[in-house]
Parts: sequence; structure tokens; C-alpha cells
Amino acid sequence: MLQRFGIKTAERDASVADTAKVAGVDATGVPLSVQLWLGARLPFAAFVVIVGLFTYMYHISPIIPWLIVFFSLDFAIIVCWPPKQIGAKRRGFWDWGPMYSWFIAVGCAVCFVLLNYGILESWINTAFLREYKDVSPTADPLAVSDAGILQFAKGTKLDTSASAGFKFWFYNYCAAPVVGENPQDAPITFWAVGVGCCSSRGEFTCDSAMDKSAVSGMPLRPHNLGPEIVGHYNNAIRMAAAANDLEVAKEPVFVLWHKDPKAVGKWTWWLSTMIFISLTLVALCACCACQSGLMHISVMQQAT
Repeated sequence: MLQRFGIKTAERDASVADTAKVAGVDATGVPLSVQLWLGARLPFAAFVVIVGLFTYMYHISPIIPWLIVFFSLDFAIIVCWPPKQIGAKRRGFWDWGPMYSWFIAVGCAVCFVLLNYGILESWINTAFLREYKDVSPTADPLAVSDAGILQFAKGTKLDTSASAGFKFWFYNYCAAPVVGENPQDAPITFWAVGVGCCSSRGEFTCDSAMDKSAVSGMPLRPHNLGPEIVGHYNNAIRMAAAANDLEVAKEPVFVLWHKDPKAVGKWTWWLSTMIFISLTLVALCACCACQSGLMHISVMQQAT
């Protein structure tokens, strides 16, 4: 009769808890070493692997980094999802910690590395795509659609006086036309772009715009910029065309105006690598913090 009211059950629960302590298992029923691996060390490893693959493999095989992201999230859900009953206690808030660690690690890795990949794009252009020389400012963009570097024809210049800046919130999106010896040649296909380096009209100083000897451009792909930024640059181009009576090509090409694109590409590779190393060190600190937190939680749970 007393068993029905839980008296024997309580004694049995206490016995289970004592047995768990003897076996080296904390109050949650999961060995602390397993918690440290699932909630701190493996998420750290996944973060580093995802960041490394996106940084150095995404341009070669985009599917591989995304597969690692998919498998990481699957592992977090399948392996780290806590059961309703853990040892002698019901599932609590802190039992979800390992799975949350995985979600945070994978989410942060994807967000940070996509930004880092945008920086690395200049190196990818110079290292893997074609270099075209003697390109006319009015050339058909389809003829150089696979360009990584554009060396424009002699007499080409950047008309900084005909530039315009489109203001959106705190940022000024700038565009300046690339023109030939005859500024009246139309339509204008190539436009040097940048952010925060011009005024509403004129004063375009982005990249190597102030260097008169610069005649090279690095094309930017709209799919890498995103539709919102592409729209801002197109607005700047339309403003410049309207203010200076210019004819714009149906599909204008955005370029970064540089004197030495290859040197810029090497610099961006080193910058991206330094960011990768910095992210790894930050993740290592986060891993140590998670381990300390899990150990503290384990001590708290054993004391209750």
C-alpha cells in the first residue's frame, strides 16, 4: 500500500542516485566527460571545420561545406536531444545545453564565414578567373562574363566628376563611369563602385580612383553582393546617368577600380586567413568557457 503512495519509490530513487555517483555519473545520468565532448569540444571542432571549408573550399566545391553544416545540425538533433527522463530526474532547461551549443556554433560559423568569403572573392577572381586586356569601356559584358581582371584599353579613365552617391541609412553607395578617350561613347558598360567614398555628386575616391595610372578593374558578381546592394549600386548609376546625361548599358558591370588587382587579391587572401585564425581563437575561448559552464552546472545538479 505504501508503495502506491511513493514511499518505496523515493527510496529506490535515492538508491539510483547513489549508484550513479559510485559509477562516476552525475545527477543527470550522463557522464561529465560525454557532456564536455557533446557540449563544448565537438561544437568547437565543427565550427573550425565549417569555417575552414567555406573559406578555402567553397569556391571549388560549394556542396561540401553545406553538407557539413547539414550533418552537424543532424548530429545535434539526433545525438544531443535529451530524453524526458535522465537518470533520477526529469529533463530540465540545462539538459538542452549541448544541443544549443551545436546550434550556436554552426549558426555563427555560417554567418561569419559568408562575410569572410566575400572578402576572399577578390583573390578568387585574380587566381581562378580570366584576365582580359585592351577591353573597351563600351564592350559587351557577355564577352567578358568570366573575367577576374579587366585591363582596359589605352586612354580609358575613371570619370570621377560624373560619379554619384546613393544614400541609404548610414551608407553612401557610390558609382563612377569608366569612359574611353571619347567620353561621349555610349552606352557605358562598366562602373566603378564602392561604399562611403564619394559625395552625392562627384568626389569619387574609392580604391585607386585617385591614381591616374590605374586602368584595371575587378568585376563584382551580383549574386555575391545580394539583391539589396545591387539595387543600391544601380540607383547610384541611375543618379549619375541622369545628372550627367549618360547612356547606361542594359546590364552594367560593377568593378573595383585598382591599379594592381593581383596584389589586392593576395592581400585579401592574407586578410581572410587572419580572420580565419582569429575566429578559431575566439571559438577556442568559447569552448573553454562552455567546458567551465558545463562543469559548474554538473556540480550544481549533483548538490541538489
